[in-house]
Amino acid sequence: CIIVGYGFLGKRLARELAAGKIEGVKLVGIASSKGYIYRDEGLAYDNLPERIDQARDFKEAPATEMISKEFADLLVELTPTNIEDGEPGLSHIKQALEEGMDVVTANKGPIALAFEELSSLADERGSLLLYEATVGGGVPLISLQRRCLMADELISLKGILNGTTNYILSRMHFEGMTLDLALREAQMLGLAERDPTLDLEGIDTALKLLILANSLMGAGKKLSDVKVKGITRITSEAITAAKESGMTIKLIGVVDESGLSVAPRLIKLNDPLCVHGTLNAVNFNLRILGSLTIIGEGAGESTISALMNDIYEVVKTRTFNGGRERS
Repeated sequence: CIIVGYGFLGKRLARELAAGKIEGVKLVGIASSKGYIYRDEGLAYDNLPERIDQARDFKEAPATEMISKEFADLLVELTPTNIEDGEPGLSHIKQALEEGMDVVTANKGPIALAFEELSSLADERGSLLLYEATVGGGVPLISLQRRCLMADELISLKGILNGTTNYILSRMHFEGMTLDLALREAQMLGLAERDPTLDLEGIDTALKLLILANSLMGAGKKLSDVKVKGITRITSEAITAAKESGMTIKLIGVVDESGLSVAPRLIKLNDPLCVHGTLNAVNFNLRILGSLTIIGEGAGESTISALMNDIYEVVKTRTFNGGRERS
């Protein structure tokens, strides 16, 4: 297994894999934008560097040199999301699939922007492409639908898919904070990026919604098909007015017969989707089962859980199918 992208998620996942938390997986390489480290014998937990370029065997070269079946069977792609063209993650994933490698990713860009292309390539090469961590943190939305609801029809879905904006709106609701103050608090707690534009403008929610629509409902949509409105114009006065009516405002993504949309919406306080803090909540409307709501943490450690489960799925599938020499 190799990890490309050595930020918070990459470092945290590397520790789990190097510690042998998933039997059958050997972490042999890690890469950042500066270069990579590859050790055929595996990377030991005690020797994982804080920065890749501090390692004795650091190689200043692009990660693409290491993305090959010659070195590993599994790529975990964790570079930052790029909503313009999906790069460099898109090229990393395409190269891995073309090599016949399996891919696990938390990178929303490539999956949202090139879902059909990547899925077709994976099918052609007999590779696994798993991306649970792109949509709900530790909330297993894709796995739930594909494993437990395969015989049912997903008619529509809606939900809170961004923990940052949900935290901000929750603080505005319960503490009467302004949006700016709640945002600064979220940034101090590490819940919001230094540049929170993708979260506040609803783009992050739109990307996740697009992935769910295309992968679970065969929507065949593009990002430009999603109607998006963020929370930047939500005032504390609007929150207070909603509160007085037994409601609040949440950033909700919806996929239904009218299309895909993201916008702040009034929601009753007793609605199953009305969760607070950094929680995510998604409601599936199914033809037979009816309404099903799943709730869970949407970021941080929960994303590591999703990545670990996808990696375990690769190991289980390959072991069942006869296995491979490397992992």
